[in-house]
Amino acid sequence: MITRSKSRSSEKDSSDMDLSSFVGALTSALQDTQVRACLSDIVGESFRQELISLKAELKKKDSVIEHLDRRIESLESQNDALEQYTRRNSYSIRVTGLPEVEHEDILDRTLKIVNEDLEVNPPISIMDIDSVHRVGRRNPDRPRSVIVKFSTYRARQSVMKMKKNIKARLPSTFLNEDLTKERSTFLYKARQMKRQKQITDCWTHDGAIVFKDNNGKIHSGRTLWDCENLLASFVKS
Repeated sequence: MITRSKSRSSEKDSSDMDLSSFVGALTSALQDTQVRACLSDIVGESFRQELISLKAELKKKDSVIEHLDRRIESLESQNDALEQYTRRNSYSIRVTGLPEVEHEDILDRTLKIVNEDLEVNPPISIMDIDSVHRVGRRNPDRPRSVIVKFSTYRARQSVMKMKKNIKARLPSTFLNEDLTKERSTFLYKARQMKRQKQITDCWTHDGAIVFKDNNGKIHSGRTLWDCENLLASFVKS
């Protein structure tokens, strides 16, 4: 038992001496300028490789995100085009700014506007209108829009051709094509640019936003991408 205990004590002392020697040797080595420089190069290279790897991974993910963004924009544009096509084929127009009247007969008021104020000829009859109604929630500060759905494309176009006449009779009332929300936003921005004299004029035709620049050139935005890029180009110019 005494021999075994002495043996274990001897092994422990030897191990402590080996560890102490190693620490001493390492401390001494780290004081060497060349050793420190070598270790710095090894660690630095490891960090550089890791950084390169991370950058490559981020670039790959950015590429995937960019592809998904383009795909989403494409789908949104296609959906908008389909919605606008549906609205166009429903032969609808949107009337804004027409004051609301208690217990109004909106059909009768619409016929009066198109035939008396716009002076459409030949006159629009009740048979030319499929439906007419106000849309949206009631707002005490402004009247709700009116959607007029005509029975034929010809009837709708005969009204749209004469819409400029409404300014003299009902200056706060406007007739426009029934645009999607996104196209309505672009048209609003275009009108703001017209007021700022960045473009000469703007209007719509069969769902497309049409711009007339300050050089008299006509541009047609048939897709959301077209409209966005045209507006950006007018700002730059």
